[in-house]
Amino acid sequence: YLLERYSTLILPALVVAEQIGIPLPAVPALLGVGALAAKGRVNLVLVIGAIAAVALTVDLIWHELGRRRGARVLSGLCRLSLEPDVCVRRTEKLFLRHGVRTLLVAKFLPGLATVMPPLAGVFGVSRLRFVVYDLAGVILWAGLWAGIGYAFSDAIEEVALHVSALGRTAGFVVAGTLVGYLLLKYVRR
Repeated sequence: YLLERYSTLILPALVVAEQIGIPLPAVPALLGVGALAAKGRVNLVLVIGAIAAVALTVDLIWHELGRRRGARVLSGLCRLSLEPDVCVRRTEKLFLRHGVRTLLVAKFLPGLATVMPPLAGVFGVSRLRFVVYDLAGVILWAGLWAGIGYAFSDAIEEVALHVSALGRTAGFVVAGTLVGYLLLKYVRR
């Protein structure tokens, strides 16, 4: 299992990809890590700590870019986003309505994980306040999904066995689905 051996590298890399708008499967990987932790094969605290450290670093960079460059950063992100219609308008409304607390749920909502840190910078959220809420949001997000994987480890292990029995076919199906999703979003855009 690559996930078992390299979870402290794979999961942070998947989270960073999601933070820059690349839709890679961080949630299924978190479920898998939770299932592995239930069997005593992965240190969940170490994995979530690695995710939190990397995610916070990237989010702080985006926050600082938002503070310094403002709306230009947001418009650039929206051009790269697979959901440009959701990008600034919906995020701004959420932030105006709920303030910095939106960071607690940003990782759960597609598109927000990418746009929320620079938007917090644009709105002048202090670095310390940003760190507290962003870190809490990352730990909540990663902990919830890994916890679900932990709780349903037997079912996840059964699914993993069936998928591994398919071999390369499963890999082609997953890759094809991802490419199809990206193409659909690009065409709709």
